Amino acid sequence: MTYQASSNILEVLQKIEYEEALPPGDPRFVDTTSARGSQQTFSRLARKFGWDPASKAFFAPNEKHVLFFGHIGSGKTTELRRYAQWLNESNRYYVVEVDVLAKLDRNNLQYTEALMAMAESLLERMVGDRYALNDGDLQPMRDWFAKVTRTRTESRESNAEVKTGMEAGGGLPGLVRLFAKFTAAFKTGSSQKNEWRQDIRNHFTTLAAAFNQFIRSIEGMLKEQGRAERVLFLVDGTDKMRGEDTQQFFVQDAEQLLAIQTLAIYTAPLELKYDGRMGGKLDADIVLPMVKLHERDGSRCEAGWTALTQLLLLRADRSLFSSDEVVASLVEHSGGHPRELLRLLKLCCEFADARIDEAVVRRSIAQLAADYRYFLKPADYELLAGIDSTPEQGGNDEAAQHLLHRLALLQYNDGAWRRSHPVIRTLEGYALAKAALPAKAAPPATA
Repeated sequence: MTYQASSNILEVLQKIEYEEALPPGDPRFVDTTSARGSQQTFSRLARKFGWDPASKAFFAPNEKHVLFFGHIGSGKTTELRRYAQWLNESNRYYVVEVDVLAKLDRNNLQYTEALMAMAESLLERMVGDRYALNDGDLQPMRDWFAKVTRTRTESRESNAEVKTGMEAGGGLPGLVRLFAKFTAAFKTGSSQKNEWRQDIRNHFTTLAAAFNQFIRSIEGMLKEQGRAERVLFLVDGTDKMRGEDTQQFFVQDAEQLLAIQTLAIYTAPLELKYDGRMGGKLDADIVLPMVKLHERDGSRCEAGWTALTQLLLLRADRSLFSSDEVVASLVEHSGGHPRELLRLLKLCCEFADARIDEAVVRRSIAQLAADYRYFLKPADYELLAGIDSTPEQGGNDEAAQHLLHRLALLQYNDGAWRRSHPVIRTLEGYALAKAALPAKAAPPATA
């Protein structure tokens, strides 16, 4: 059956989900590779893990922890799911997707529970794929749980689950229940959270050793069956943590992440790349570029306009828009950011009576611009206007990082240049800052 976008404004509105990442094969997917200029991104990522997609050569490192940067909402998860499918289909990797937003509390995330979620996701995938390990391979993880689990105020049912998971005979499903119990407590804000965090930290060396041994056992089994040679974790949602949690996770606790001898990709917020405190511990040079509507010199990037127009019309039928110019205006004011385009579409659906016309688009742009006006300061407008005037001098100070995080400043071509969000350029504060810029000196006369 051919996919058809909805022609009902209310239906379009209800189906807009900002956090939704598209799985491979989703009919709403739009290939943005050319629009981003990211033709080499997957190949670079695969090579970091020892596989060359072109030659099929394979020399995997013992361990590799890679950060995958990009603006929040720019489509990192959708792209990574495609990458995960290709890596999985290579039969070199057993890719385990870990959605920390689904399993854990994004507002209070630490490496302790992230490792719990990684282990739980690995076990869940193995159970789903009907794999089994002998009790000897499972024993190190059981022994670790025996050390950290203490008597607490819990129901008899919960105690029985813990006991079953730690006993021989429970198999992989028993361990899944154990890890699920921990991650559930971390997500719901249980009073046990801080106690268990401390327990895990106190026994972290034992956990790392047990987890590493467990991963090696799984990789040995997968290799024997000809399924894969290495486990590769795709940890998603770690780009949406609070600022202080981001620093704690990727900077202060980087050594704990590296103690797990595995292959892993973590989504990371773009501003972290320019923080200056990474210290080279994690592999931190892969960025998913933004969709470009214009090149640095201001010329039009047709691939970007085509991709985002298609993305829009796969969610709202063309009949809902009064003209092609209305569609183009929405695309232009998104700045090439997919989620910002969806935000504008959502506002249009809330304001429109029957169709989305020029007046509705103007009102939606003004509303989105107002959301930015609430937090922008005069100094922010000055910085944004200055960057627009001289894109090659964007700077990486704390103010610029803050604006990148809030999407007031958008980055293109892996950081080669930046521009302010188009809706911000409609605000009076920006106009005043632009007017106050010193006049550029005229170029010297030529003979």
